[in-house]
Parts: sequence; structure tokens; C-alpha cells
Amino acid sequence: MSAWPSEAEFAMADVEIVRSESMAYDEALRASGVAHDEALSAALDTAEAEQTRAERLQVATVSRAEALRAATVARAEALRAVTSAHDDALRAAEERRAAAQKQAEEEYTRELAAAETTAAAEADTAYQAEVEAAAKAHEEALRAAEVAAQTALERADAIRAAGIARAEAIRSAGTRRAHSLRDAAGGYEEALREAAHARSDALKAITSAHDEALQDATVGYLEALRSSAPVPPPALPGDDLTVEAEAADGEPKGPSLVLIDDLADDTG
Repeated sequence: MSAWPSEAEFAMADVEIVRSESMAYDEALRASGVAHDEALSAALDTAEAEQTRAERLQVATVSRAEALRAATVARAEALRAVTSAHDDALRAAEERRAAAQKQAEEEYTRELAAAETTAAAEADTAYQAEVEAAAKAHEEALRAAEVAAQTALERADAIRAAGIARAEAIRSAGTRRAHSLRDAAGGYEEALREAAHARSDALKAITSAHDEALQDATVGYLEALRSSAPVPPPALPGDDLTVEAEAADGEPKGPSLVLIDDLADDTG
């Protein structure tokens, strides 16, 4: 009985090998999809965090500018109130110096107006600078988020392509291995079949030659026995009665020829 698997067993093994390679291919595809989803989720989280930070920075900048402007307006209002009180005090205390006081008040008012205008312009300039800085920081944060998202997408695509290539390589290698095993098994079975036919033909030829040689030896042996058989002596006169009696009985009373077949000894 041959130890080599039968054709059905080899086909079952081939199916199991192909099934195992298909499972490895599916597992590689699932792993590639999971890696792609994780990279995309991380990129989206990073972009969302950068956008939230930019929005918070813009809100804080606007709030600071509004507070600075409100403080400037309050300071101007306080200065105006102080000036009004001072003017009232001066008018009540120095009515006789109305002309000089009026001129001083006009000069002071002009200076105060110029100071207020300068302060308002400076406050507005600071506010515009803060707004521009916030907008610039927001744009930079958005660009950084877009670059991070693009890099993450490219990395995820590269991971997915590498996973697909690996799965294809595993499947191709398994298919080639299965085909090689099948071809090897077919060649082995063909060699066994040819060897069995050659052995049967050789045994048949040897058996036929042995039978012919044995038959020739047997015929030669029988011919040798016939040629070496002893010749009976001539009959004497006193034996006539015996011969007549044997003739009357119909059965010979003399010695008969016995053939000894040594075929068993020769073949043995």
C-alpha cells in the first residue's frame, strides 16, 4: 500500500491551502482598513483641535481689543468729567478772569481734544492690529490643519496600498505553491504507474523465459531417460510356456518400465 496521498486527499489539501491563503488575504485587507480608518480619525481630530484653538484665540483677541477700547473710552469720559468739573470750579471761582479763563479753557479743550483724538486713534490702531493678528493666526492654524489632514490621508493611502500589495503577494505565493504541489503529485503518480507497468512487463518476460527453460529441461530429461533405458535380454527356449501363458492371460508378467520424474527435484 503506497504512503503517498490519494488524488481526493491531495485535492482536499489543495482546497485547505487555498482557503488558508484566502483567510490571510482577508485578514490583511481588514488590518489595512482599520489602519486607514484610525489614521483618518486622528487627522480629523487634529484638524478639529486646531480649528477650535484658532477660534478661541480669535475670541480672546476680540475680547481684549474690546476691553482696551472700552477702557480708553472710559478714560476719555473720566477725563471729560474731570475737565467739566474743573471748568465749573474755575468759572465759579474766577468770574473776573473770564476772558483769560475762556482762552485757557479753549486752549485746554483743544489740547484735550487732540489728546482724545490721538488716544482714540491709537486705540483703534491697536484694535485693528489685534484683529489682524487674530485673523492671521486663524489662517495659519487652518493651513496647518489642512496640511496635517493631507499628510494623514496620504499616509493612510500608503498603508492601505501596502496592505493590499502584501495580501496579493500572499495569495499569489499560495496559488503557486498549490499548483507546484499538484504538479509534483501528478508527476509522482505517473512515475509510479510507469514503474509498475515496467515491473509487470519484466516479471512477465522473466516468467515466460523461466517456463520455456523449464519445459526444455524437462523434455531433455525425458529424452535422456528413454535413451538410457536398459534393453531386455533375448528369450530362452524354456520360457515359451511362460510367454504363452502371458499371452493367454493378456497381461505381461515380466518387468515393466518405470519412469521416475525428477521434475520436482529440478525445479526445487
